[in-house]
Amino acid sequence: MNFNRLIRYFDVSTSKEDKEKYQQWINKDPSRKAEVEKLRMLWNEAEQLQPFDAVDTESDWAVLRQRISSSYKIRHNKIPLRQYIYRIAAILILAFGLSFGLIKIFRTVSQHPLVYKTFESYGRVKTVNLPDNSVVVLNTHSSIRYDHTFNHSSRNIILQGEAYFEAEPNPALPFRVYTGNSVVEVKGTRFSIFEDSAYIRVLVLLGSVSFQSSEDPAVGTILSEDESGFIFRDNTLEKRHEVNINNISWKTGQLVFHKTPVKTALQDIAHHFHKELSIHTELKDSLTAQFTEQSLEDILEELRLLTSLSINHTDDIIVVKE
Repeated sequence: MNFNRLIRYFDVSTSKEDKEKYQQWINKDPSRKAEVEKLRMLWNEAEQLQPFDAVDTESDWAVLRQRISSSYKIRHNKIPLRQYIYRIAAILILAFGLSFGLIKIFRTVSQHPLVYKTFESYGRVKTVNLPDNSVVVLNTHSSIRYDHTFNHSSRNIILQGEAYFEAEPNPALPFRVYTGNSVVEVKGTRFSIFEDSAYIRVLVLLGSVSFQSSEDPAVGTILSEDESGFIFRDNTLEKRHEVNINNISWKTGQLVFHKTPVKTALQDIAHHFHKELSIHTELKDSLTAQFTEQSLEDILEELRLLTSLSINHTDDIIVVKE
C-alpha cells in the first residue's frame, strides 16, 4: 500500500484532478478499496480530535499507521530461570499424577467392571435371581443393589422399599440385607422386609433371622418362623409372635381375612393397592373374606355389601364414611 498516495487522497487541499487519479488507482483493486474504506474511518476519527487546519498530516499518519499495524500492546514479563523450572516441574508432576490415576482407574474397572449392580422395579413387581441362586421379589417402586464381591467374599444387599427374599443356605457367607436403620442377617430362609417412613418391618415365613439396628447393635432380636419384628426410627424394637400374611399380598395376589377388624382389613387393602386411607366413621365390625387377584373396585363393592359402609376411591386415596 502506497501511504504517500493515501495521504494526498485524504488531504482536502489535494486538487480535484489528483483525487480522481487516486480514485481510479483505488478502484483497480477491490481489496485495495476495502482497505481504503477502513483507513477513511480511522482518518475521520483522527480528524474529530481537533480542527483540521491544525493537523500535522505527517505525524497523524504515523499515528494512523501505528494503530493499523498494532491494535494492542503486548507486555512480556520476564520469568526468573528458577521459577520457570519450577513451573515446568509442576506441569510434569501434574501430568504424571493424572496419568497414574487414570491407569489405576482403568485397571480397577478392567478387573471389576461392575462395581455395583442395581435392580429397580419401577411400577411393577419384579423378580431378581441373584448370583448365589437366591431369589428376590421386589414390590413396585423398590430397588436392591450389591457390589462385585457378592457371593465371593460377602452376600450383602442394600434394599430400598419392600421385597420378599428366598435366601439360599451358605453358612460361610451370611446373607445380609441393609435397609434404613436396620440390618437383617440370615443363613438360609424366607422372609420379607418393608421400609416405611416410621419403621422397618420384617416377616419370617421360614427359618430364622437376626434383626437389629445398624445404628445401635444392642437393639436387636432373633425372629423365627411366623414371627414379625419392627424397628422404629427412634431405634426402639417391637417383636410379635404372628405374621400378617396380607403384608405380602402384593406378591401372592391374595388378601385373606378371618374375623379381621374392618379397619385392619381396609388398611391391608389400601397397602395392597398403594393407596392412602381416610376413615370418617367408627368401625366396630369384623370381616371374614378372601380376595384373589381381584380389582380394587370389585373388592370395595363387596365390602359395601358386607358392611353397608360408603367406600369410594380416587387415584390416591380410599375414603370410608358411614
